Amino acid sequence: MSVPVRVGELQRWLGDDAVVVGVGRRVALSGGGTAPVVERVSVRYEQSGRADEIDVVAKRAMPGEVAALSSLDLVDPVFPQLIDSGTDDDGPWIVVPFQPGESIGWMTEPPPAVYAALARLHLRHLGRTDELPPQLPRVDEQFLRSTFTGFAPSCIARAARQAPHPVHERALGLLARFAEDERLRVGLEVLPVTLLHGDVYGDNVIAPSPDPAATAVPQLIDWGSARVGPAMLDVMMAGGPAGVAAYKEAWGVAAGTAMDEWQAATGEAWATAVSNAMFVGATAERSAESAVVMLDDAEEAIDRLGRQLSGYT
Repeated sequence: MSVPVRVGELQRWLGDDAVVVGVGRRVALSGGGTAPVVERVSVRYEQSGRADEIDVVAKRAMPGEVAALSSLDLVDPVFPQLIDSGTDDDGPWIVVPFQPGESIGWMTEPPPAVYAALARLHLRHLGRTDELPPQLPRVDEQFLRSTFTGFAPSCIARAARQAPHPVHERALGLLARFAEDERLRVGLEVLPVTLLHGDVYGDNVIAPSPDPAATAVPQLIDWGSARVGPAMLDVMMAGGPAGVAAYKEAWGVAAGTAMDEWQAATGEAWATAVSNAMFVGATAERSAESAVVMLDDAEEAIDRLGRQLSGYT
C-alpha cells in the first residue's frame, strides 16, 4: 500500500537541471481518520553541481483531495503544492512538499494569513464551479441531512459512551431540528458557491518551523474534506473576528470591491449554524463545555439567518 514517489515528477518539480539520485527513508506521519498511509519521504538530488536533500509527503488520499489540489490554479504558500498524483490498485494518492513545524492545535484559531489565502481561493473559483472536477462533493440538501442525522449524532453517541453529559441530549435535539429547518435549505439556494477546503481548524494548520530556512507562513493541510459550497463555511468553521476581518480585507483587495454586505452576513449566519451543528459531536468527544458553547452559537446563528432571509427578495 506504499505510495509511489516518481523520480520524473520530482525532477520536474525541483527544476529542469535537477537530477534525483535517490528516494530514501520513509517515516510514517499521522494522517487523521481518512488517510491510511501518510509518509515523510527523503529525496536526494543534485542541482547546479550541488548535492542536496529534501523531504516530501506521500499520502493515500480521498478522491476529493486529489481533485481539489489539482484544481488550485493559484500559487499561495499557505496551500500545499501538488508535486504528483495518481490512482493505483490501492486507490488515489498524492505527493506534496513536506511542511516543517507542528499543528497549532484544535482549540487555536488559525491565523489571519490562512483566511486571507482562502479569500483569494474562493474568489478565484466563484462562479466557475462547473469547471471543477466531478469528484468534488457538493454541499447540498443531502449533505446537510446526512451531517445532521448521521455524522454528528454518531460522534455524540461516542461522546456519551465515554462520559455522559446533558449536552448530548441537547445536541441531538438541535440536530433533529436542523435536519428539518427550511432556513438552512434556503441558504443553499441564495448563497453563491465556490471551492472549499472543508475542514479549516487548528489541527489542519501547520505553524512555521523555528528553522530559519523554513517558510515563514502557516500552511493549511489535509484537503480530504474539500468540496463545493458556500464560501463562509470555510471561514466560520474556526474563524473569529481577526480571521473574518482578514478574509474580508483580502477579498476586497482581490476583487477590487468589498464583499456584498447581505451575502456576507447571510453566509456568516448560515455557516455558523451549519459548522457548529456539524462538529458539535466531535467537539463533545473532547470537551462537553466547548460543545455547550457551540450549541449556543448555532442557536443564535439560525435565528440570525432567519432574520437575514426575511429581508431577501
